[in-house]
Amino acid sequence: MAGGRWRAGEAGLTVADNPLVLVQRAWPVLDKVNALRRQVVGRVRSFDLIQWNQVEYGEDVAQRVHIWELNDLAPRDGWPVVLLIHGGGWREGSWEDFESLAPMLTRRGLMVAALDYRLAPEHPWPAALEDVFAALDFLRGQWVDPDKIALWGHSAGGHLAMMAALQRPEEICCAVALGAPTDLEAQAEVEPLDDVFTQENLRDASPLHQETAAPPPILQVHGTADRVCGIEQARAHARAREAVELLEVADGDHGLRWPPLGSIRARRQAINWMIDCLEMPARGSKWKRRKKGKR
Repeated sequence: MAGGRWRAGEAGLTVADNPLVLVQRAWPVLDKVNALRRQVVGRVRSFDLIQWNQVEYGEDVAQRVHIWELNDLAPRDGWPVVLLIHGGGWREGSWEDFESLAPMLTRRGLMVAALDYRLAPEHPWPAALEDVFAALDFLRGQWVDPDKIALWGHSAGGHLAMMAALQRPEEICCAVALGAPTDLEAQAEVEPLDDVFTQENLRDASPLHQETAAPPPILQVHGTADRVCGIEQARAHARAREAVELLEVADGDHGLRWPPLGSIRARRQAINWMIDCLEMPARGSKWKRRKKGKR
């Protein structure tokens, strides 16, 4: 049987279309408020975490990664690690989209890296995917467990996460893709992609058409009301590949901001799914309470 399908947020609210690339133009005030919220929450959650800002993994000014690590003793084999890949239609976005999520994941025992990568149209396909591979190569040179590497991305970032997992399955433990396109030929009928992809490479750049003998587990989280990237793409990929599970968010939009409760629940389920796949190791902790010996 092909990948499973399950649902979250059945009793959600339906809202208007919320295209990823057009959010700043359509809701500038809300976008600024949301960015400020992420910044404040991120700073609070980052208390006592070790951080490295704008670490270079390549020569281009855009090839930077932001890293969080627990101020704690690492597991014997190194930290399990997740690489976060932002969306933005392959044309915009930054690591700051994960400013509040990253420290929360770090406190679950992960090293977390949020990626910036080269953007189209200045850097068309496959520049973004090449940057994901370069960042993974860089991370494997750090104190991480090479057998416990996960990918997490939204929209275009989810597409990149799936492509990387399917092209280098031996290096990736699991991948989570939220609101991500899997069939770029179908996506090109909804929005113009000629400034990112050539017509010839739309099929080759689609996760749906990647031939992988032993793909890692992939979780797709997709809103049923997503008008930017239709739910049928996610359903088709889940049917075609046994390694894919699909978590449908009832009435969920592309950004998975609405309905609030269903979207929050789905993200929590996705995080727990990723943690389970990584089989998190026990770690020594400098904060561990030590029992007093009997006298």
